[in-house]
Amino acid sequence: MFTSWRIGRIFGFPVEINLSFILLTLVFVVYTGNVLAGLLIIALLFGSVLLHEAAHALVARRLGVHVSGIELSFFGGAAKMVDMPRSADHEIAIAAAGPALSLILAGAGFGLGAVTHVPLLTYIGWINLVLAGFNLIPALPMDGGRILRALLTRRMDFVRATDIAVDVSRVAAIGFAVLGLFGQFQLLVLAPLLWMMGTRERMLARTMADRYASHGRGGVDVFRRGAGPFDRPSSFRGGSDPFDRWHGGYSRGHGEPSVQRFTIRQVGGRLVIETHD
Repeated sequence: MFTSWRIGRIFGFPVEINLSFILLTLVFVVYTGNVLAGLLIIALLFGSVLLHEAAHALVARRLGVHVSGIELSFFGGAAKMVDMPRSADHEIAIAAAGPALSLILAGAGFGLGAVTHVPLLTYIGWINLVLAGFNLIPALPMDGGRILRALLTRRMDFVRATDIAVDVSRVAAIGFAVLGLFGQFQLLVLAPLLWMMGTRERMLARTMADRYASHGRGGVDVFRRGAGPFDRPSSFRGGSDPFDRWHGGYSRGHGEPSVQRFTIRQVGGRLVIETHD
């Protein structure tokens, strides 16, 4: 929806800043009434979010997942994964990496602040503690929601796991709205966004399930544990399109072999399904 510009690299990953992030900076500076203080807070937040996303990207690369870059926007950051994690354990590791680093930075900030009595270090600690805590809320599309869904896929199919994670997201959205009515007005903005993004995750999961079912011609069992590499298309973490690429399997039925491997990818604006025996 907004234009992004490349501003550099971190650990080899291209970094882009979205116009919405710049608009957020201007609004925040006006809101604080102090240009220098506002810019300092935004700079600290920028650095913290960038390192948070870099942790996601580094772990993803370590696990064999290609990351095309990192984008910072009004909604936070996104490590844009082109490929997908090969298992639920890999998804958990990638999702947990960001909050883990934020907690380490929070501990370092509080510790150094206590020793040196430099308020800025303590403030860095608070920024990273809030960043980690917010991302660990078990609601999609945040890291905590992805961890929850990955854990659920060990006991149920992907669509059902997504449904449960989205239900938790909606409870969180309602909680944000209630808190917003009692003075935390910024949460009134987050509540509908969280609700809508959770709904989008559910629709994507069901859309892909329907496409698998249509291609399978009966006896379909999509997102079955062990059917194929786990996880979502790249747009779940900031990719350009919700159907960039998706691996999986379905039961063909009608006396045919039980599982057919396939890849769904986008070519020239249309979906192409490639099957692999």
